[in-house]
Amino acid sequence: MPINLKTILYLILIFNISLGCNYQKNDDIHSTIVEGRIQNPLSNKIYFCIYTDSNSLFLGNKTAVDSSQIDDKGFYSFLILNKTPLVFNLESNSKILASNLFLIPGQSLQINFNGINNIPDINTSNKESKYNNFLLQFIDSFYQNKYVYHEYYISTNYMDIHQFTTYNDNRKQKQLNFFTKFFANDSLNTDFKNYAINTINYGIAVDKLMYLWKKRMKSENIFGDSAYFSFETSDFIENKDAFNCPAYIRFLNLYIKDTYERMVEKGELPIDKSEKLKPSVEKFKLAIKLLNKPFRNVVLYNIIYSDMTSLEKTNQTDSLQANSLDSMVSWFNKKYSL
Repeated sequence: MPINLKTILYLILIFNISLGCNYQKNDDIHSTIVEGRIQNPLSNKIYFCIYTDSNSLFLGNKTAVDSSQIDDKGFYSFLILNKTPLVFNLESNSKILASNLFLIPGQSLQINFNGINNIPDINTSNKESKYNNFLLQFIDSFYQNKYVYHEYYISTNYMDIHQFTTYNDNRKQKQLNFFTKFFANDSLNTDFKNYAINTINYGIAVDKLMYLWKKRMKSENIFGDSAYFSFETSDFIENKDAFNCPAYIRFLNLYIKDTYERMVEKGELPIDKSEKLKPSVEKFKLAIKLLNKPFRNVVLYNIIYSDMTSLEKTNQTDSLQANSLDSMVSWFNKKYSL
């Protein structure tokens, strides 16, 4: 399958952004094959989607950088050229068939989609396949299973904070046990291990912050003690090994949002009581105060992007995403006279 120049450049450069990530240095570009069969194609094409730059990573928006024709028997194939691990989606007809899978340079991955709902099924012939089978089974076991689904998405809304803390702690331990059992005695690729463990740890932290947010939305006075926020250590908050993990990006944004809301509840914001509370400005200041670069960049970008999009028409958001963070910060400082 032909690869266009734009695709090659995207895949060579991806994640070589100034994020402080500690991927292993390797000057070699590897050919990586992703292929499979779709029983019930949604269209005649399937797309390989990744984060193309820091902005798309910060917003959690993956972009299609390559496409494969789906033949009359349902087969598709990608030849990916990459130097570093990629987090990717496979999409067709605007539907995500598989999300947040992990691709290691030089490996091969066979992903079939079965049944009327195109359920992903990965051939377990190598480590790459086992890694991604874990990710699929993890999502199914802890998010999509019908029994877990009801408890996770509905029942937790009615728990008090002590009940939820117990539930959340038990859920985390079950996830870690699932990981340990799945890879018993296996020697794991360091990048994948970091990705999997970070997916668990930051997913659990996000759940804690989201629980408090939902209670606030219902005007319930729920306050976490220091034990509830024990995960908020400097190493956990600023983790250079977690930048490719979607749960980590979400955590950073929720961390600043939750800190802001707790300070408002305590009457600590705005500092100047004669001024009107400006949420985006206060969050902007908190991000600068509490986070170092490049971690603060994640939050600043989202704060300013949200502020900009509130002023722009929806169809202009793609052009906003192309703005550099420096230009956005300059715009924000000027708008609010900071």
